[in-house]
Amino acid sequence: MEGKNINKSSEKIIKGIEKVVDAVKVTLGPSGKAVAIDTGMVSDIPDIQRDGATILKSISFKDRELNMGAQLVKKASSQCESESGDSTTTCAILINEFCKKGQKYIKTGSNVNEIKSGMLKAGKYVSDYIKDKSIPVAGDLEKIRKVATISGNNDPTIGDLIVESLKKVGIDGIIRADLSSGLDTTIDVTTGMKLNKGWNSPQYITNANDGVCEMENPYIAVIGEKISSVPQIYPVIEASMKVNRPLLIICDDIDQIVDSTLILNTLQGIIRACVVKGIDFGDARKNTMADIAIACGGEFICPDNGKDLTNFTEEYLGSAKKVIISRDSTIIYEGAGDKDSIKKRVEILKKRLEDPKVSAYDKSKFESRVANLTGGISTIFCGGATEAEQLNIKSTVTDAILASKSAIEEGYVPGCGTIYYRAAIQAEKDKSFWKSLVGDETIGAIIVLSSLPIIMKTVADNAGWSGDVVLETVKKYKKETMGFDAKARTYCDLLENGILDSAKSIRIALNNAISTASMVLLIDSVIVDDEDDSNENK
Repeated sequence: MEGKNINKSSEKIIKGIEKVVDAVKVTLGPSGKAVAIDTGMVSDIPDIQRDGATILKSISFKDRELNMGAQLVKKASSQCESESGDSTTTCAILINEFCKKGQKYIKTGSNVNEIKSGMLKAGKYVSDYIKDKSIPVAGDLEKIRKVATISGNNDPTIGDLIVESLKKVGIDGIIRADLSSGLDTTIDVTTGMKLNKGWNSPQYITNANDGVCEMENPYIAVIGEKISSVPQIYPVIEASMKVNRPLLIICDDIDQIVDSTLILNTLQGIIRACVVKGIDFGDARKNTMADIAIACGGEFICPDNGKDLTNFTEEYLGSAKKVIISRDSTIIYEGAGDKDSIKKRVEILKKRLEDPKVSAYDKSKFESRVANLTGGISTIFCGGATEAEQLNIKSTVTDAILASKSAIEEGYVPGCGTIYYRAAIQAEKDKSFWKSLVGDETIGAIIVLSSLPIIMKTVADNAGWSGDVVLETVKKYKKETMGFDAKARTYCDLLENGILDSAKSIRIALNNAISTASMVLLIDSVIVDDEDDSNENK
């Protein structure tokens, strides 16, 4: 193959994974160390981080094959961060351990496809174990405080901030982190609503660091029909351009050519726009879009209401103080809707909730809509002496917020890698599980289960204790919640002492690690550009 080099081995990819993990594993646990990251500018001070996700994002190698391994770890850990906000380092460590153990078996001639199947079955077994042992939060703010504290690098201040925010906006309220203009970290609560749908294209992003589109004082057009042509939407665009305001379009659907035109004009600075399409389904979509229009002080532009784009007037446009649109969500701050109109809308929804004929599904939708119309948004403004310190605190707070939300969704489990270790011990004794495996699936299961103790071992090693000794000691305790407290350097009941992990983040980290590692083990050949790849430095 001209211009390409084919290597019949995946060893360098796995070596790349190992180099990445060697850098990030030192941060795991309450006694974890920090990593200094070169920002690329000679005059800049290094970014000193303990946040695994931030460290992983900064790593790349000039050697193409090593970099493949680094990118695979970064992708899996990034998914952990976006889905649960925590356990990015855990995911990276597990990928490395799975690959190292799996590589040894594959060299002996084992069936790699059966190994992958066995790894997935072991992963399901452990995931089910985590779900079974998970304890619901049930509104217990103290438990949420513990989860947030541990996710926030064992900083009790972080846990206090999360709980204080939840007290202000409710257990299902919206919390986000932002940079402060001063030294102090403060909490600010505003009215607002969150939509579970994000930008239609990443080219609308205005803040590349956070991957979001931010708009100040935008017009908001809520359109309940498909936008099929540019002339159809031109009056809306013209209205925003006339007063030089950003434009958020929330619509049923939009033609690709129209979307591309909006993107091109936005990139050229002619307009400032963003499109969010396809919120919910069926009648639920129409109802939610009508809620948005009322909250923002505009009209729901929909033919069913006798209002469409052919008879558009500027009065149809709503507005808000600020809007932040990410890949998966849209947060609208302080919509300009009339308070009495919003109150009447909420009263109607609450009456529907009291109707015994309403199905459980519809009730959940009504409850969600009431919460969106009445809820607040808590913003934690992260202060610090320098911008680097503020960014560090912001990333830590963001992780703690997501980990807390994950715990609210799926509960919590004993921390410090204990749940993985206990799951592996139980699986080893479960004869029915081993009988369900066929051929080299057994090897796949062994790879996963024998690797799980690495998390507890790494936490202990980072605390200056022998990880092997800690594993043997914990194994002697019959009570499953007994484990190693790396901060106090003692053995205790982790649940009683508040050493907790979000069950969701632990489960997602495992599943992402197995998915990535099993695919790496399938690699037989590597194709890279034919050039000098001898430089393995960052």
